[in-house]
Amino acid sequence: MDMTDLPQALRDYAAQGWAPFHMPGHKRNLPLLGGDGLPWQLDITEIAGFDNLQDPRGILLALSRRAAAYWGAHAAWISVNGGTGAVLAGIHAMAERGDTALVSRNSHMSVFHAIGLCGLRPVFLEPAWLPGWGVYGALSQQTLDAALRAHPEAALCVVTSPTYEGILSPLDCPIPLFVDAAHGAHLPLPQADLAAVSLHKTLPALTQTALLLARGPRADRDKISHAMNVFQTSSPSYVLLASVARCLELLEAHQSEWFAQWDRRLDAFYAHAHQWRSLRLFDEPHDKSKLLLHCDANHAAAFLRSVKIEPEYARGNLLLLMTSCCDTDESMARLTAALDTLDARCPPPPVPAPRPAPIPPGCPLPPGPGWTVEYPPGVPVYRPG
Repeated sequence: MDMTDLPQALRDYAAQGWAPFHMPGHKRNLPLLGGDGLPWQLDITEIAGFDNLQDPRGILLALSRRAAAYWGAHAAWISVNGGTGAVLAGIHAMAERGDTALVSRNSHMSVFHAIGLCGLRPVFLEPAWLPGWGVYGALSQQTLDAALRAHPEAALCVVTSPTYEGILSPLDCPIPLFVDAAHGAHLPLPQADLAAVSLHKTLPALTQTALLLARGPRADRDKISHAMNVFQTSSPSYVLLASVARCLELLEAHQSEWFAQWDRRLDAFYAHAHQWRSLRLFDEPHDKSKLLLHCDANHAAAFLRSVKIEPEYARGNLLLLMTSCCDTDESMARLTAALDTLDARCPPPPVPAPRPAPIPPGCPLPPGPGWTVEYPPGVPVYRPG
C-alpha cells in the first residue's frame, strides 16, 4: 500500500477487506448502502497508518509539507473546516486578548467572529469605494500607514485580498499581517506572515478544503497548530483530505498547461465583452477570473438559470460569475452565447448599493443585536437601536 499517496492508499485499503470495528457508522457496507455515488469505501477515521490531523507525523504531515512547498510557504496546515476555520485559527494564533488589531472593513464574517472570540480591540480600515459598482475596492497603503501612525500599539493587521469580487490589496506592513486570501488559492501567495486560502473556491478540491500558510518567523507554528485543533473537528473527513492531495497532484502535473488555457479563455471573454451595449464587465485591475457584470442582476440570473447556467451571486446591480482552471472551451462559449442574448434584452440596472456606514467606535461586534449582513456580499452592517 502506497502511504505517500493518500487517495491511492485509501483505495488500496478499501480493497483489502478489513472488518471495520470503528467509526464511521456506515462501516463501508456498499451492498447495504447502495451505489448512490457517495465514496463510502474511502471514508475512514484515524486508523493505523493513516496519521492524525491533530498531530500529523506521517502521511498527513507529508501532505502539509507538500502544500507548503507548492505555495512557497514555510509551513502549511490543512483545514477541513474551510477558509472560515483557517481564518479563526490564524487570527487566534497571531494576537493576544486585548490586542489592538487593524481590520479591513470589508472582511468576511469569520474575521468579525474571530475578533469577538479572541477579545481583540479592532480599528477598522475603510477601503476605497467604487460608487459606480457598489463594492469596496482596494485598501490603500496610505490608509494603512495612517492607521499605524494613529495606533502604534497595533499588534496585528487583517486584510482581505482578493475580495469576493477579486480586488487585490498588496501592502507593505511592518506589524504581523494576516491575509484572508480565501478567494485567491490560484494566485501567488500574498506577502503576509499568515494567509488563509480556500482550495475549493477556485481549484479542483472538494468543498470545505482550505489551507493556512505561514511565511517568516512572526507566525508561531506551535500556536497555529493549537489554534487549528481548537477551530476544526477532531474527526476530519479523509475524503476531504484525499481531495487536497489530489488537488496538489493535479496542480503539480498540469498547472502550467491548465492555467495557460484558463488565461487564454479569459482574455477571449474580456475582448468579446467590449461589444456589449447593456452589460458592462468590470475591467479594472483585479483577479480577472472573477467575472463581475453591471446589470439588472435578478433579471440576468433568471435568464441564465433558464438556460441551465448558475451564477455565483446576483444582487441589485451586480452579477458575479466565477471561473476556474476546470472550465472548458465549451462551457465558456456557452456562457458567452448566453450573455450575448442577455445583452440584447436586459433592462437597465438598479442604482448601486450605497457605501455602508463606518462602524461606530465601541459598538458591539457581530454576531449580536443590531447587526445584519447585507449587500455588498458579506459586509456586516450595524444598525443602532
